Parts: sequence; C-alpha cells; structure tokens
Amino acid sequence: MKRILILLILVSKLTFGQTSENYQENINNDFVEYNDLILKQEFEKSMDYLLPEFFEIIPRNQMVLLMKQVYNNPDLEFKMDKPKDIVYSESKRIEEKYYSKITYSYDIKMKFNNIEESEDEEQNELTKNLTILQLEKTFGSGNVKFNKETEFYEIHSIKNAFGISENGTSDWKFVVVELKQKFILEKILPKELTEKL
Repeated sequence: MKRILILLILVSKLTFGQTSENYQENINNDFVEYNDLILKQEFEKSMDYLLPEFFEIIPRNQMVLLMKQVYNNPDLEFKMDKPKDIVYSESKRIEEKYYSKITYSYDIKMKFNNIEESEDEEQNELTKNLTILQLEKTFGSGNVKFNKETEFYEIHSIKNAFGISENGTSDWKFVVVELKQKFILEKILPKELTEKL
C-alpha cells in the first residue's frame, strides 16, 4: 500500500511538473514570437497574439494602421530591442480563462527629426531637457538618457502585460498594461486584475 501511495505521489509530481514547464515554455514562445513579429514590422500577424476582445474596442485594421504610423513616422527614428528579463507569474484561473502577469524590460532609441536646432546652445539644451522630462513622465525617472554623439534618446522601459489562455497551457494571447488606457483594460480584463493596477 505504501509503495502504491509513493508511486502515485511521484507520478502526480512528475505530471504537474511537466504541465508547469509546458505552460512556461509555451507562454514564453508565444510572447517572444509576438514581440519578434512587431520588431519585424509584421503587424498583421502580430495581431493574432492580441486578446480578441481588444478588437471590439479598437478594430484590428486600425491597430495595424496605428502601428505602421508609429514605425513609419518621418519625424521619428525608432529602434526597439527584444524584451529581456521576462518574468511570468503562475497562471491563475479567473472565470473561464487563465491569466499570467508578465513583467519585462526592453530598450528603445528615439530620435526626433522635426526638432529645429537653434543657434542658441542654451535653447537647444533646454529643448533636450524638456524632451527628457516628457519621456521620463512616460517611462520613469532615470530611465531616459540623451546620447550626444548619435542624438538619440535612449530609453529603458519596464513594462507589464497579461498572458491569457483558454486552457492555461497553450495558445496565449497578450494585453500590454498601459495605465493611461486603464479604461480599456477594465473592459477586457477581470476586475480582480485591473483593480491592482
């Protein structure tokens, strides 16, 4: 009897371990693929990884158009690295779906081509400092630097997102947390998640 009990415990631990590993591997693969598609500017394909409910608020074709406008804006040079330091929380079932909070960081380089250089060096310095302050308002104090050689603003961004799956192990969809758009998140995520934002 003891042997059977020990065997059952071992089997259940092995099975649970595999499920947990599969979930981690699957959510990571999907999240990396989603971000790779954005970096390659394959915006239409990247939409397959967004939560479908999101498109009830902002239609899919408008999202693609918005992303193209950001990446093809002649007034802005924009380079973004792959996400790093990715941490996935344990998935939690709420109502009919499973949710995993994702914390990650990435580096962005931005150069504004529409800012007129002045003859007055002090005016140029003031413009750069005001731009840094404006960017820090979005990305956090100390996360923005100006590179004088390249004239790019270098930004370190720490972000949160949610991975959402019907079965808790595969086919993950994502929603990036933007606090300015909390009203949108409240329409597509459970209250239990949005009230902690």
